[in-house]
Amino acid sequence: MSAPVDRELVMRLLQDDSLSFREIARRANCSDWSVRSIARDLDGNGSSDSATSEPLTLSGCAVGIGVAILIFGGLWLVARRRPLPGRESM
Repeated sequence: MSAPVDRELVMRLLQDDSLSFREIARRANCSDWSVRSIARDLDGNGSSDSATSEPLTLSGCAVGIGVAILIFGGLWLVARRRPLPGRESM
């Protein structure tokens, strides 16, 4: 199991723009992925829950309905196709 990351140290080091994520990770004795995760959390882009989504437009709904009709229509056509000769009932 790995040691916990010193988030306070990473946050202080992130304030120095001259340091790369790799250098910050080396100084904080953690992975650069941990540093990136902390930086993302500080920027507010860390979670998808905080992202605002726009409502679906009329054209977006039309495209979705069209795709659904094509998929179900194709399945219906395949289902009603006659069985191949010699394979009527198995």
